[in-house]
Amino acid sequence: MHLEISDYTASIEDFRAARRRAALEAVMARVTGKSADLLSFDVVRDLLKGKNTLPRGLQEIPLNAIIGSVGRYHDFTRSFLPRDDRDAERWARVQASIDQRGMPPIEVYQIGEVYFVLDGNHRVSVARSRGYPTIQAHVTEIETRVPLSPNDQPDDLIRKAEYTSFLETTRLDEVRPKADLQVTVPGSYRLLIHQIADERSQLPEAQGLEPPWSV
Repeated sequence: MHLEISDYTASIEDFRAARRRAALEAVMARVTGKSADLLSFDVVRDLLKGKNTLPRGLQEIPLNAIIGSVGRYHDFTRSFLPRDDRDAERWARVQASIDQRGMPPIEVYQIGEVYFVLDGNHRVSVARSRGYPTIQAHVTEIETRVPLSPNDQPDDLIRKAEYTSFLETTRLDEVRPKADLQVTVPGSYRLLIHQIADERSQLPEAQGLEPPWSV
């Protein structure tokens, strides 16, 4: 692919502007206490015990709902701004290519309301830096008991991982599908599961129920 020198030079300048915004995002993260890091898909899938995969086809997805990556989560900020000056040439070439040929669809995994980039991290970065609201993506959904939302932070992920383990043990989402048992403090589910087990242990003799699960 042949790139005009002027296009490439302009893209390098756009990369530098994106890098400055990435540095500012890191500073604001320290001030606000909110993470500026992308989430790792593999970590999230393991914590939330994602299993079944469901192809969802080509969709227009919101860019601000892409909060992680399969393998490049260290290379970009939470808003997909580039973190490494050494990425300048590749980032610039991707942007210049988009200007010449348009934006090819990316590939993502979906968990709940959020997405993780399998292929197309730099395309997402360019699109986010330009303020695009959406991008076309080939979507594969990963089924989990507990969904994620675009505003979830690492602490929320820890809490939702605990909620997932709680539901796998109690299966309350199956017997009481409308019950919302989410808590706000990490570590609460272990206490709750012991309390439920204690309550259940009082019932078998009188009501012929199965013994409680092991905790």
